[in-house]
Amino acid sequence: MAGPTIPLSLPLLSLLLFLPFAFPQLIPPTLLPSAPPTSADPSPVADVGDVKPPTNPPGLVSFTRGRGSYKMMAREFLVAHNAIRTLAGERPYVWDRRLARYARRWAEQRRENCDTIHSHGPYGENMFWGTGWDWKAKEAVQNWAHERLYYNRTDRSCWPGKMCGHFTQIVWNSTVRVGCARVECYQGGVIISCNYDPPGNYVGEDPFTS
Repeated sequence: MAGPTIPLSLPLLSLLLFLPFAFPQLIPPTLLPSAPPTSADPSPVADVGDVKPPTNPPGLVSFTRGRGSYKMMAREFLVAHNAIRTLAGERPYVWDRRLARYARRWAEQRRENCDTIHSHGPYGENMFWGTGWDWKAKEAVQNWAHERLYYNRTDRSCWPGKMCGHFTQIVWNSTVRVGCARVECYQGGVIISCNYDPPGNYVGEDPFTS
């Protein structure tokens, strides 16, 4: 499909795609009905199901295999998101601990087998899964941002066979808060989850004006 792409200039993450023992997988983003909700709680609370709770606390791994503090990881997530929003001409996000707790609790329940299922809760949600242990917070965000290459702003569509919803949620105009978590799975691999409030990705809406 021909059409202009958004004039952003983030570096591509081609190096990640060629690491010998690690590769990313993007989980399709959540999409919401075309009509925006009238309340602050647009969808029901997530059904977490009967998942065995973890027996050990989740790792907070960030940067180069370093065990970073919560504040360090929060800053890494926030800086990565706001770099994308700045290039898109959107105001920066603020970090929300409530969203971060929500993301962590949901991701912890996926640790048994790294099963990346959306929570379908009241927030926008991006999820990322990668093999190996070295995935950084900012790498997940940059993978989502790479989708900008496939988004056609003229008709608000994505190239056939490509995903754009992670990118459009990051730059969604009316979203103001973000909170994220990074969890290592028991059998290896990393899940990264970010939640957004108010949620974006309303079908048919322009992410840069909605």
